[in-house]
Amino acid sequence: MVKLYEPKDYEKVMLFLQGVHSLKEIEEELFENAVIIIGDDEIVGMITYELFRQKALIRYFIFEKEVEEKYLIEMYEKFFNSLRDKEINRVFVIINNDTIKDMFLNLGFNEFPKADFFLTEESILQTKYKDAIVMFYEIEN
Repeated sequence: MVKLYEPKDYEKVMLFLQGVHSLKEIEEELFENAVIIIGDDEIVGMITYELFRQKALIRYFIFEKEVEEKYLIEMYEKFFNSLRDKEINRVFVIINNDTIKDMFLNLGFNEFPKADFFLTEESILQTKYKDAIVMFYEIEN
């Protein structure tokens, strides 16, 4: 089942994210923007974002390898519908490896010029993400 996050999902989301070893910390404030996949009464996939300067930036896009593609597509569609409902028409992602880049290209994302991308007052080129790839997706109304 794919659905928008609700406060009653908190414990399940925490359990899911605690199992992700690459996460140094869990940012609970991101939960309210999440779309989750539930299988066998536990979370098996999640996507969420945070707003920076009126831009949506994907923060967690995590799923177990066994998740069927149809559920990933449904999660992805619900996520973009949620952004569209909030009148957010562009979403960004910062990635560090080519496998993930290919996945986002397949989802319709395009590369964004890093010199033009600002998370704060400084260009991403002046941050720890200077070697990352910035991609974006235009959400049509």
